[in-house]
Amino acid sequence: MAARTILVGVGNPVLTDDSVGMLVARKAGEALSGRTDIDVRELCLGGMELMEALVGYDRAIIVDAMTGGGPPGTIYHSNPERMFESRNSGCAHNATLGDALEIGRAVGLKLPESVEIVGIEPADVTTFGETLTPLVGRAVPHVVRELVSMLSTVAPGEGR
Repeated sequence: MAARTILVGVGNPVLTDDSVGMLVARKAGEALSGRTDIDVRELCLGGMELMEALVGYDRAIIVDAMTGGGPPGTIYHSNPERMFESRNSGCAHNATLGDALEIGRAVGLKLPESVEIVGIEPADVTTFGETLTPLVGRAVPHVVRELVSMLSTVAPGEGR
């Protein structure tokens, strides 16, 4: 049986650059249409809700606006254990993604062995708007190509 992968774009569609993860996931999903082993979702919440969306998958790739200190449009690669700051990965009333995954595994949920995070440095995540800032917008096609390439290769644990 082929490994099942989920690509999740996280963000807020009405907060300028905070929507970048959702937009990237949507465009990558369009490029990967027809692939029955890959599901694409857009979520506005992180933490426990994000962890619940990953149940049953072998591999997860999460895309979100993330603050790492670089210039807007910088692309980061991380994992839940060393994730950069994100408005959506957790909140005071929830858990971080890393904590949520640990809780899920502790209660026996089937969660992906491989969870990869792709972050894009935002310029503005507080202004209401549905258009990305120019530098973040220019990063989108690069991240989409990268994701399509990542998802065109054998998933971790699947063998070659």
